Amino acid sequence: MLCAVQHPHPSLAYQQQDTGLTLLEGLEEYYVANKDVVVRPADLPLESVALFRSHDMCHVIFGLGTTLDDEAMADARTLFSCDVGWRRYWSYLTQDKQAKALFQELGYLKGFDVTLRAMPRILCAFREARRMNKRWPWNPPESYLGRSLAGLREEFGICVM
Repeated sequence: MLCAVQHPHPSLAYQQQDTGLTLLEGLEEYYVANKDVVVRPADLPLESVALFRSHDMCHVIFGLGTTLDDEAMADARTLFSCDVGWRRYWSYLTQDKQAKALFQELGYLKGFDVTLRAMPRILCAFREARRMNKRWPWNPPESYLGRSLAGLREEFGICVM
């Protein structure tokens, strides 16, 4: 698969379109690289585990880091490219205590500013979502953890950008 837009600053193996890492290995690389930024789902309150596990998988499958720009992209890719749906995702973000705390810490005005500045990439994400073969499952089966990111991206038509 040829991708028109590549990630502006790929630095980790999981961020490479054709990486040989499995989804599980990509998640581990993501957690290790962001140990002071990202809390592993196992260390979260039980009610937040599912939301953050799925969100972290989106970071990995779409090749995104944890900059504010990439966080905006993770939300955009989730809304445009996953099967979670706008209403369900919005419900997660507005009802989960951990998610609300993160938004409060960032500040809604800064969040809006970050989203506005990421808009060119978000528009590309919308275009790429329309090109996908099928939507990425918000709750992928456990069997996906052992599959290569390159293979999953090929199957779903996911382009790292």
